[in-house]
Amino acid sequence: MTTEKRRARRIAADEAHAWARNLRLNNPHAKLTLSMVSLYVDGDGYSFVSIPTLADDTELSTQTVRNRLAWLEQIGAIARLPQWIDEYGRRNGECKGKRTSDLIRLMLDVDVDVIEAAARGDFESVSREVSPMPQTGLTEASETVSPAPAPRQPYDSAEGLNSEPEPESSPKSPSRGREGDRSDLEESEPEDFEPAWQSWPGHQAMRRDLALAEFRLLEPDKQRLCRAAVLPFVEMLRRLKRDAVPNFHLWIRQRRFEEFPNARLPDPVPARRWVAGEELVGLQLAARMASRSLRLVDDVERGRGLWSLKPAQADLVAMARFAGGDPAAWLQVELGTAQYAAWRDRLALWLGGEIEPERLWTEDHDPAVHGLPAMHPNFRLRKSKQVLRVPAPWPPHRDGTWSSEEGECA
Repeated sequence: MTTEKRRARRIAADEAHAWARNLRLNNPHAKLTLSMVSLYVDGDGYSFVSIPTLADDTELSTQTVRNRLAWLEQIGAIARLPQWIDEYGRRNGECKGKRTSDLIRLMLDVDVDVIEAAARGDFESVSREVSPMPQTGLTEASETVSPAPAPRQPYDSAEGLNSEPEPESSPKSPSRGREGDRSDLEESEPEDFEPAWQSWPGHQAMRRDLALAEFRLLEPDKQRLCRAAVLPFVEMLRRLKRDAVPNFHLWIRQRRFEEFPNARLPDPVPARRWVAGEELVGLQLAARMASRSLRLVDDVERGRGLWSLKPAQADLVAMARFAGGDPAAWLQVELGTAQYAAWRDRLALWLGGEIEPERLWTEDHDPAVHGLPAMHPNFRLRKSKQVLRVPAPWPPHRDGTWSSEEGECA
């Protein structure tokens, strides 16, 4: 005779238990787990029961219970909503406090035939009904779907049971994006789908066809928002330290991407190009004006030059006309003038970074006054000016043409 304290008897679960008992899942452990969950259901169809409690009820290991709940969620028999306990002991679905047991909803309103078809692996005829739609009154932002266990995976059992594989009919294997499965869809596939699909964590174990079908139902602007929202959504999961990632097609169907209305796609990375010829000559002149050095490379096929991410610059090509000239004979534009500002900004555009002027002394060094300590009454600063040595009064226009009017800034 056991002396353990028996748990309080749950009542008002007859309808839910009968529903679970009559389902034909061809998966004994999953059906046993679902039957035990139904004993904890409230009047609204929700169960709040922990994994250890279900493991105790079913005499299965906690890992087996977790796997079976994930499988039940995939076929649409249940929906799990993550829950937290805040510092005041209140349970919530808003990620506040410490993580606790999920809230489980029995999908009593879903057609039984749909659930049983999904359990048999017949996804093609019930692709939109396999997973539950968001229910009225639920917090959509917190609903997640855990990945299904691998087909024919052996499960550890609790003490007294063996660890043989469960005699179940597993769902059909996902296509995993093989080219053969996509040949008839490539022409009409939205351009934003593939980048979004590749960015989704764990997509290799999810069904691409279901996600693509849901993506096609979105308007073009929503498709682009969906793609842009993937990265901030994944970043949010990382911040919350949540490992469970919902199936991509469910995330799209529930329009979870609309939680990130300000999401934007990053700017495309410009193509790298080889700079040579007159443009390279102009760039070398610009580097001489700014007292910079260029790292040129010798390419067997292309010759001497360098790689750049900037588009072709016609104004640099125009600068090549001054090649071979004597820099000592160039003009000197002083700091503070409009010409200096124009050349400084153009050099910064060509070379990047701040452009430092050259200091020129305007009087000879006199040790009697310039060599004295700064606190000496006869000390005097040596006069100088800051300039840029430039080959023309004004830089060329961006299109490569030159200004013909004095004082015009290109």
